[in-house]
Amino acid sequence: MIGFNGFGHDTVKYYLALEENNNREWFHANRGIYDTNVAFPLKALASELEAKYFPVKVFRPYRNVRFWPDLPPLNEHASLIANNVGNAAYYLRLDADGMLLGSGTFQPTKNQLTIFRKIADSDIGAKEIRKVLATVQKSGFELNAESALKSAPRGFDKDHPNIDLLRLKSLALFQHWAPQPWLFTPECLIHITTAWKAASPWVEWLRVNLPE
Repeated sequence: MIGFNGFGHDTVKYYLALEENNNREWFHANRGIYDTNVAFPLKALASELEAKYFPVKVFRPYRNVRFWPDLPPLNEHASLIANNVGNAAYYLRLDADGMLLGSGTFQPTKNQLTIFRKIADSDIGAKEIRKVLATVQKSGFELNAESALKSAPRGFDKDHPNIDLLRLKSLALFQHWAPQPWLFTPECLIHITTAWKAASPWVEWLRVNLPE
């Protein structure tokens, strides 16, 4: 496996074109562009990451149409998940808009959310959560609040002082970068691992406090 030297210079161009031509025929006709600019670099990146973030799983380009039969057949992004153990993980997604990095528990179970809300319900627990979040957010990560409940979860008052934490349904943090020159150089690996290291306090907090 050749070492990771960044993604191909036509990565963004490829995904912009895919958005306009999301079908299997176009994909097969342009498979060489995909392999050179996305697939091969992504596999090389996964190989580099495995030393510290094992296991690393690279997702396939095809969407699972068994679950989304009405959607186009190809994912309009490349992605991988790393160190997916102990109920938390690190995530990477690459598309026409650049790179998104994530960390945490993306789809917590009902039991995990119940325990998280029990911790967030107390002043001591909420302060601990906010302290960890503040540390990670200094590096540019933000909570995934898009899926948060519109109102208070059952059993909690809508005026609860920690209602912002109680409403969360995803316990993941994300950071997004628009395409930058370093994305296409070996420096890309440094940006990824530096960001994930900064996000690690949140991953570790989740692994200690929430069950698998």
